[in-house]
Amino acid sequence: MWTLEALKRDYRIALIAGGRIDLAALNSFYGTSIGADDCQTLEIPLPWPLAKADWGAALRGALVSRGMRRYFDCFDVLINTYNIGDFGRPGIHFVADLSWDEALRRSGDPPPTGTRRLLHLSPLLRRGYLALSNGIAGPSSDRNVCNLGVVIANSGWTKEILDRRHGIQAQVLYPPVTMRAVQVPSERKLRRFVCVGRISPEKRIERMIEILKAVRGRGHDVELHIIGDAGDTAYGWQFEQRCGCEGGWIVLHGRQCGETKDRLIAESAFGIHARAKEPFGIAVAEMVKAGCITFAPAEGGPAEILGHDALLYTDSKEAVEKICAVLSCPTLLVALREHLKRQAEKFSVETFMRGIRHVVEDFIASRQERSSNGYV
Repeated sequence: MWTLEALKRDYRIALIAGGRIDLAALNSFYGTSIGADDCQTLEIPLPWPLAKADWGAALRGALVSRGMRRYFDCFDVLINTYNIGDFGRPGIHFVADLSWDEALRRSGDPPPTGTRRLLHLSPLLRRGYLALSNGIAGPSSDRNVCNLGVVIANSGWTKEILDRRHGIQAQVLYPPVTMRAVQVPSERKLRRFVCVGRISPEKRIERMIEILKAVRGRGHDVELHIIGDAGDTAYGWQFEQRCGCEGGWIVLHGRQCGETKDRLIAESAFGIHARAKEPFGIAVAEMVKAGCITFAPAEGGPAEILGHDALLYTDSKEAVEKICAVLSCPTLLVALREHLKRQAEKFSVETFMRGIRHVVEDFIASRQERSSNGYV
């Protein structure tokens, strides 16, 4: 949405996506102001079972990829804002995560729960499912990484992975992070930690609970506020029951957006994150922009967001030690807050929009140069 916002003044733009496109809802969620006059919308229909399911991402992506191809010749520049698109010609690709790298995904994330778990744990079923999805997507016009065009990584960590594992050269442009300015009494923030994001196994929220439970055992009366949707799943029910047994120091707020979400984050003095090997970590950036002193794993994009050793941990034991050290040192608290205020400037929407405009301008100029030199 912020890519559209960045380009709408200077280009005729269109948004192509699977399922129904509700610009009003998207604007409300992301803080943009894209009107129907600014942007053409092209919807790729999805079969009912897949349209709103929490399973079948590869199959859904294959159907959308196949359906999009009939529109590609209508546009001068093709941009995929979620990973690498199969355009059949050079384009611009934003790598948002590495879920398409099966080996890396398996090393970093636990298998899902429920019936999806069987599909992920059985190599034969998994290969069959992915082969089916690839078959539906259709043969790639050109899988040569040299013909991708421009690849944008959302962090230096992602850039290094793309180069080392796939031979893909990328440049870094941090995603935009929107936070509304809210006024909250500072005394309401002193004991509160917050975590943000969907409630699912790969987010390792149980690890956050265990870390803060140990911090409480060291004499710090902290509490944890969780902003995220557990969904109507067995995992979600079990998680809510677990939190209910902790004696009230954990508060579940469910899915929130807009000013309500921003206020809940800003009311917290601290943030915590536990998913290692995350390509960026938009929730970490949101907490930092809200003024939260945030702790996160040392491996992955969040380490770049935080940029301070006192906030990074390699295991739960180290996390407890570092959190207790910060809580016990008022001068360190002040220094970290000033440091994170400077870090937050890197993730503004203005910085992102300037970046994407430069990327598109350079891409068009490069294509025109190649054309004038006789290249197709």
